[in-house]
This record gives sequence, structure tokens and C-alpha cells, in this order.
Amino acid sequence: MAHDNPGMVKARWTAGLLALLSIVLWLNHATLSTIQMPAPLPVHTVLETITIVIFTSVFIVCWNAFGGARKKSSVILAVAFLCTAILGFMHAISFQGMPGFPDAADMHKSLLFWLLSRSFIATTLLGLALAPEDSEVSPTQAYFVLIAGLIATAGWMMMVFALPHLLPLTYIQGEGQTSFKIACEAGLIAINLFTAYQLNKPGKAISAGSAGPGKQGERLQIERAPLFLAATLLAISEGYFAIYADGNDVFVAIGHVFQLLAAIAIYRGMVSVNIHTPYASLAETSQNLARSAAELSMERERLSRMIDTAIDGIITINESQSIILVNPAAAATFGYEVDDLMGASLDLVLPERHRKVHGKHVQQFGETGETRRKMGGNFEDFYVTGVKANGDEFPIEASISSQIENGKRFYTVIFRDITERKVAKEKMALYHDELTQLSAALQSIREEERKHIARELHDDLGQLLAALRMDLSLLQRDSVLTGKTQQTINSMDQLLLTSITTLRRIATDLRPRALDEGGLYFALQTLQKDFSQRHGIACDLQANEEQLALDDTRSTAIFRIVQESLTNVVRHADATEVQISFERTPDTLSFSITDNGKGIEADEMRKSRSFGLVGMRERVKAMHGEFLVDSQPGEGTELKINLPLS
Repeated sequence: MAHDNPGMVKARWTAGLLALLSIVLWLNHATLSTIQMPAPLPVHTVLETITIVIFTSVFIVCWNAFGGARKKSSVILAVAFLCTAILGFMHAISFQGMPGFPDAADMHKSLLFWLLSRSFIATTLLGLALAPEDSEVSPTQAYFVLIAGLIATAGWMMMVFALPHLLPLTYIQGEGQTSFKIACEAGLIAINLFTAYQLNKPGKAISAGSAGPGKQGERLQIERAPLFLAATLLAISEGYFAIYADGNDVFVAIGHVFQLLAAIAIYRGMVSVNIHTPYASLAETSQNLARSAAELSMERERLSRMIDTAIDGIITINESQSIILVNPAAAATFGYEVDDLMGASLDLVLPERHRKVHGKHVQQFGETGETRRKMGGNFEDFYVTGVKANGDEFPIEASISSQIENGKRFYTVIFRDITERKVAKEKMALYHDELTQLSAALQSIREEERKHIARELHDDLGQLLAALRMDLSLLQRDSVLTGKTQQTINSMDQLLLTSITTLRRIATDLRPRALDEGGLYFALQTLQKDFSQRHGIACDLQANEEQLALDDTRSTAIFRIVQESLTNVVRHADATEVQISFERTPDTLSFSITDNGKGIEADEMRKSRSFGLVGMRERVKAMHGEFLVDSQPGEGTELKINLPLS
């Protein structure tokens, strides 16, 4: 349950004491009713004038406090209190026969103005207490409501002055207030008491007329406690206004006093709080500024320490390329002291051949509107080069950022000396080239050895086995052989035939004769047919002899790539179809090997022992080509190779 604030507690005590005082006065009604005010008109005029001034102040605050940004509640408040002030003024000038008004009708007119003005106040406070949903109001809508309220007030004034006899009678000369007037007062008392009850409930402060969402200090703040007190006092004042007999009765003065106290409470709840808010906000802003200044000083000190202790060099220059900030690491990198670089031109640490170009680059960077970018991040192009105090040049990896302060642009460069990294990179590149050359040489030697072994197997051992089989076949024709011997010779013949077949297959695997005798196209055709027959996997070759008319080195490399790919399909893919496609242009030869197998996991491709892929990649690299693997688990694998022909 929400707790009441101290202001509401004070308001309840004040309302209770005043209500107790009112009860005491009512208990002495018989005595007080005999007291007549010696000068009722001045007393009434003074009290009513103060009330009118207060209500006018409320109108000014509600209407103009925050410019043209208003909400429905602030517009209704402003118009209601303005119309109340106007009607209160008309009530005052028509009370007890002001000059220019007939005596017989003045009190009736005055009370008509009175009832309407009090009704405005009562219903307005009730609306605030109920706190309906609010909404934005445009300037046009606000002025429309204001003009409509003024026109309605003017129409009521004309009707009261011109046709008072058509309106319900509120006062009879010599008899006092009518039952209609007293009934209206009772209704106003009930409304004000209900309003006080609603405002007495615990709740948040009421606000209206927001100039923008979330902007503190730009809302019309309204306090509940003073409005609770005002509603209670208005109910009490209406009670006194319901029991007086004539305009000289002391109850008129007492009612006006309670009404004035209610107006002061309204002023406190709606005007003074908003007058005080900007000053409170200003004081809070001043405190926040003081705290911000202290925090900013600490941040600057912290930033200064970070810059001074940074390992990387940091330099800030202005638009004229003059150094305005440099840290010790930057000065040490260039072989200077910090004081030597402060105020100097950036050209001091740049090679002479780069100064003009570097200045244009920095200027273009500022004109692009970018805030930061890398400089010289490519190891192959060290265009950002620094020069030390002794004249030695060295490569720099740097990033540059741009910021604008007070209309001036500044550039900050964070850099590091990458001499050692560049040397290491060059060594790595050299080692890599040597390894590539070694790999190519080994592949060439391997192919030569394979070719030599295949030729020896085919030409020598193959011929010996063939001759041996011919001799064996002659021996089979000898009629003196027994049946058992004949059976043994037939078995030997089968073994020789199997040996010759195996020898041919091994020789073909080592170096297919079709590659040397018919070229790459016929070698791939032989490989395709043998692969399909041996493993039962459909293999389709899309190529022609003209496309594959290549030199021996390229032909051998391409054949080995296709051969290794088909071997991988058998070992790992679980595929049922393989397609080999070639496309040739005057400058490039592109081919792909695609299967419908289970694909290759990313981790499998990154394994260091995936020698099949590594070997294919090295063969392609030796020919300065591109090797791509496109594989998704469950969707097969596609190898794409692009080889330059020039």
C-alpha cells in the first residue's frame, strides 16, 4: 500500500482544524446571524478581487508555462480558470447594486454569475481528481477551446444582463436566497466533498501539459495535497454561502475567507510548484554540472595516463598537419623526445617522397565523413612508412580516426612499428615458396618414378609373364602328359593370366598408358569406365578431346586430381553418382567433380592429416590455379578447379 507524503498529512490536519472551526461557528449560528458587516461591499470586493487574481495566475501558468506544447488537461484547466475569473469579476460588480445596475435585480444576477463560476471550479477540480486519460493538443485545437469558452462565457453574461427573468430565480429582495440557489449550493458541496475524497486517496502527483515525453521540468506539475485542502475549503465556503440572509450578513465574509483560502491552496498546488520547479531544476542542474566537471577532470586525467602508458604510439594532428598530442611511445618509436614533436609538422616523421601524398590522403579521409579506418594494414603494400630521427625508414601499421571540436577537425593516429613482423612475413613467404617448389619437384619426381616403374612392369615383367604363358601353352599340347600333370599346368596357366591382369592394373594405376599414348581425354575415359565397373558407382564425364589437349605436366596433374577425387568418393562419400565436367576458354580451364554423397564436415576438411585434399590443393597451386571445396553434410561434395592456360 502506498504511503502518504508529509504534505498530504499537513493538508488533512489543516482541513480538519478548519472544519472544526466551521462547526464551532455553525453552532453559534443564531448569534452570528445578527452580526451585520459595516462595509460589506469593500470587504466582498477585496476578497473577490484577490480570488480573481489568483485564478488568473492559474490560467497564465496552465496556458503559457511551456509555450505551445500543451495537453488536453492543461488547456481545460486554463480555460476553466479564465472563465471562472471573468464570471467572478461579473459577480463582484453586480453584487449589492454596483453603480449602473438596478437594485432590484443585482443580487439575482450576481448569484447567477456566482453559481456558474463555482460550478466551473468544482467540476475542474473533480476532473483533476479523477485523472482521465490525457492526450496531445495542437495549438489550433487549444485556441479553439479558449475561444469557445470565452464565447460561452460572453453568451451567459448577455443572457444574465438582458434576460435574467428567463433564468431560475436565485434571490428575492426582502426574503433572501431561493430554494433553487440553496439546492445548487448543496450540489456544489457534494461535488467538492467527493473531489476531496478522491484527492485524499494515496497516489502519484498529477501532471498535465507535457512539452515532450520524458522531459523533466517541462511538465505542468500539480500537487494533490493543496488541491485536497482547496476542495474541502470550497465545500465549507459553499455551506456559508447557502445560509446567509442578505448581502450584509457576516456569513458572506466568512464564506469569502474560506473561498480565498481555497484559492490560495489552488495557487499553491498549481502555480507556485511550477514557479519553483525551474529554480529547483536549475539548482539540480548546477550540482550536476559541478559533478560532471569533476568527473570530466577525472576522465581526462585517466585518459592522459592511458595515453602516456600505451605501448602503441598515439599522435593527434590538426587540419594543418601540426602535432598537438604525442605520447612517449610514439616519440620513442621515431627516436625523439615528446617536447621535440609537440607543435612540429607531421612531415618530420614521414619520408620526403610520401609527404605530399600523405597530406592528400588525410584531407580526403576528413572529407568523406568517416570517423575511423585502417592505414597500411596490407602486408603486401606498406605505403605507410615512417622515418626515424637518424633517417632510417620503417613500416607502420596504423589506424586513423577523425573528430570535430568547436568546428575544427582533428585526426588521431594509433600506430606500431611492424619491422619485425614484416621481416617474419617475408621469411614465411620465402619458406612457403620453397616448400611449394619442393612439393612440385617431389610430384614431378614421383610421376617420373611411377612412369619408369610402370614401363618396367609392362615392358619387362609383363613380357616375361606373357612368354612364360606361351611356353606353358606349348607344354599343354604334349600328348605324353598325364591327366594330373595336365590339371596342374592348367592351374599354372590361370595363375599366370591373373598375374598378367594384376600387373597391367598396377602399371595403369602407376601411370596409365592411355595418358601417354592417347592424351588426357582417353585417360579419363579409361579411368571413368574402370571406376564404374570396379565400384558400381555411375560416373559421367562431360568433356571432349579438344578441351583436354594439354601439355604433359598439366595433363598428369589433372588426371591425378580426378583420380584422387574418385578415390575419396569410394572411401568416404557413400555416393551413387559422380559427375566430371570440363569447360575451357582461351585463357582458363575449369572443371568440377561432383558427387551425391554424405558430404564433408568442416572439421574433417581442417584436419592436418587430410592428405588427399592437401595433395590436390598443392597440385593446383603449382599451376597457379584456384581450388575450392563446396560441401554440405548430407548434400554431397563439389570440387571446383580453375587453371590458367597462359
